[in-house]
Amino acid sequence: MSALFSFDVPAANPQLLVAAREALGLTQADVAERISALSGSPVKTTQGYVSRAEKGSLSVTGMRLEQFAQVLEMTPDLLTVDVKLWALGEGCLYHRNRRSTKASTLRRLHAQINLTRLYLTRLAHAADIALPVLAVSPTRVEGAVGPQTVAAQLRAQLGVPRGAIASATMIAEQLGALVVPMSLGGREVDATSLHPPGEPPVFVINTDAPIDRQRFTLMHEVGHCVSVPGPGVDAEEMAQAFAGEFLAPTAEIYPDLTAAPITPARLLQLKAKWRISAAAVLRRAADLAVISDSRYRTISAQTSALGWRTEEPEPLPAETPRMVPEIVRVAIRATGGLAEAAAAAGTTPARLTNLFGDAVTDATTHQDGR
Repeated sequence: MSALFSFDVPAANPQLLVAAREALGLTQADVAERISALSGSPVKTTQGYVSRAEKGSLSVTGMRLEQFAQVLEMTPDLLTVDVKLWALGEGCLYHRNRRSTKASTLRRLHAQINLTRLYLTRLAHAADIALPVLAVSPTRVEGAVGPQTVAAQLRAQLGVPRGAIASATMIAEQLGALVVPMSLGGREVDATSLHPPGEPPVFVINTDAPIDRQRFTLMHEVGHCVSVPGPGVDAEEMAQAFAGEFLAPTAEIYPDLTAAPITPARLLQLKAKWRISAAAVLRRAADLAVISDSRYRTISAQTSALGWRTEEPEPLPAETPRMVPEIVRVAIRATGGLAEAAAAAGTTPARLTNLFGDAVTDATTHQDGR
């Protein structure tokens, strides 16, 4: 005889269990230990149990779901959502990092940007704000169409005036990107971007990097969104060439590069004019054959001896995104407060504040003072 009633019991999405754990930098053993502490049971939760839960070989429901949610700083309802999480190599997730970057660092970053995307989508819904769409169609880079061509076309399409870009952040947002400045705990990775089909790109930019590098990194990530590598074209080299041309077009910077000998002092002059790092100016000089490879190495060694690889003189002014902070502020006001907005996003107030600190502070200060 069939049952009179049938209930669908919400169960955790295994992918989200993994992403939430990796975003916090926890191991399976860490999660097991924390769940054991929460339960107060003499029977301890094991690392093997967490492993099976993440593989989907057992169902996490009820009290167990509540415990996982508390440990992973997510709401139970978000943990049960059926949603795709994107991985490197799927064509929409990129990162700008050093060759020495550890795999664990990249896994954590990929988890963070996937979850940030989910939080922002839910916050925008709570705020009744329509998320943007990418304002241009990607151009295929192959044959005579190089990344420099794409950069020139985009500057023309956006009506960018001659000279330096006033705000790389404004350009990214004008194209429909969600820019999220975030400390990534060091300089291993400068940024990562995620652009699932039909959704706005999400750019997480490392605020531990100098502003000039953040600007170049932003345009590097834009390059991934507006250009598609053809056969034999390296995606990272393509994005790098796009960023260099967009920020300092060949026809405009070449006269400056040839007007006086390239020295460390001259690099700083051009840094101030073009709002890119001295290192980027030097790279442009080499790429455009203004200086030889040996001269490039000599000047690189000089600037390195001056400590410029860590921090260059004459830092550029910071840039502030508008779109993401506005989504967060409106969501907090619309839901009635930080706790309510965090619940709508699917996380905790502390986590929301950690991700979007200034916007949260602005919104809560406004509420407290109204």
